[in-house]
Order: sequence, then structure tokens, then C-alpha cells
Amino acid sequence: MPLLKRGSGRILGVALLAVALTACAGTPNDDPDAAADVEINDPLEIPNRFIFAFNVGLDQLVLQPAAVTYRDLMPDELKVPIGNLIANLFMPLSFLHSMLQGDFERAEMAASRFVASAPTLFLGNPFPDRAPVYEDAGQTLGVWGAGTGPYIMLPVLGPSNVRDTTGTIVDFFIDPLGIVAGSQATIGRGVGSAVLSREGNLEQVRDLQRNSVDYYAAVRSLYGQRRVAEIKNGSLEATQAAPTIGLELDFEPAPKQSSAATTQ
Repeated sequence: MPLLKRGSGRILGVALLAVALTACAGTPNDDPDAAADVEINDPLEIPNRFIFAFNVGLDQLVLQPAAVTYRDLMPDELKVPIGNLIANLFMPLSFLHSMLQGDFERAEMAASRFVASAPTLFLGNPFPDRAPVYEDAGQTLGVWGAGTGPYIMLPVLGPSNVRDTTGTIVDFFIDPLGIVAGSQATIGRGVGSAVLSREGNLEQVRDLQRNSVDYYAAVRSLYGQRRVAEIKNGSLEATQAAPTIGLELDFEPAPKQSSAATTQ
């Protein structure tokens, strides 16, 4: 989730809240209100709940109508290339973080997808049988052994924690798309991704809201579970040694296992 500046960032912030909610809604879980295997670390729960209510209201006012409009008015023949374009524009950042995580297989997947889609102005999907690779700085910090820190509900930006918030700031400065094309490109990519995700999960989010005893707790739990799964990429051990960049990490690194079958 890229960090935003100026007033235009508010739109993407609402969009990214919905991305977090829709991604959570799509996470398999028998009991979304249970903490499951993710430890609850929410010392700011009272203010977090107020911010959550505010964010959900913004989501319902802004992104949900945009997603419904996209679903109903966008021609089906245009939805596939739009989806490919947005996914392919995430690949440079995913390549960078895959390299930093020492996952060269996923780095190759991200790079090959981006390069192979260039002749079609990134509108095509060169690997229809392979899902895109999505990696970010929060995942990289997790792979390096950084703890999540307390759960944070960011105004407008939505569910996060100390580690992922730090990653958001880092990605704002190192995202190759932003460096080459400017912040407007990353804003457009983020808004487009949010609308597509929301359009594909309208019913799931409604069901989560309707069926959860505590909607806030459900989102908090599912957000934590989703981030754990993204960091591990299906491997048994997520911890990887960080590159030698002056970091002092208090853990014994173990190699991260990578598999071509565990793509996002």
C-alpha cells in the first residue's frame, strides 16, 4: 500500500481500505471472528475502532459505488486488458522485493511477466496459467524477521501494523514505477487495483459484515492471517537473512523455501 501525499491521496487511501477488507473477506477461515493462529496485539483498540468506523463509512460512500459502476458499465472485453495492465505494473516492485527476500524464483516470474507484456503496452497476460507475483516492503521486513508490532487502523489507509506501515513508507520512495513515472502513476495503479478488487468481492464483503459478530475483530484477525500467508508464500519458514545493509537483527536466519506452485 503506497504512502500518499497531497489531497489526491485520499481517494487511493479509501480504495486501499477496501482492498484490505476485500482481501480479508477472501481469506479461507471457518470462523472469521476467531483470532485463529494470529496473536492479537491491539493496545489501541478503542481509537482503532473509531477510525475503523470512519474508514468503513468512506468506503461505502466512495469505493463501493465506484466498483458497482465499473461492474455494470465497463464492457467485458475491456476488463481483461485493464486487469492485466494493473497487475503488470506491480511487477517491478515485486521483482525488487523478491530479490531482497532472496526468492529468485519469484523474482524471475515477476521480471519475465513485466518484460513479456511490454510489447502489448502491458495490457496482455503472457502467462495465462500463472498468477501475478505481489510483494511489498512489509513482506520483506517480515521475511527478514521483523515483528509486526501493534495493530494499527490508519485513517483512510485502513488496517496495518507498525511493520507494514513502515513498509508503506519505504515503498513510496523505492517503488520503480513511482521513480520512473511519478506518483500519479502509482496512485492510478493503486486506485485501479482497488476498484477491481472491490468489484470482485462485493458480495464477500457484504457477507462478512452481515455474518460477523464483531466486524472490526473479524477484519483484524483476517488481515493478520493474510499477511502471514503472504510473507510465507506457502513455505514452512518465512525468515531469511537480510542483505548486509547495516541492519542488526536478533534472530538466527533460516533459508526460505520457494516453490513455483505457490504463486499469488
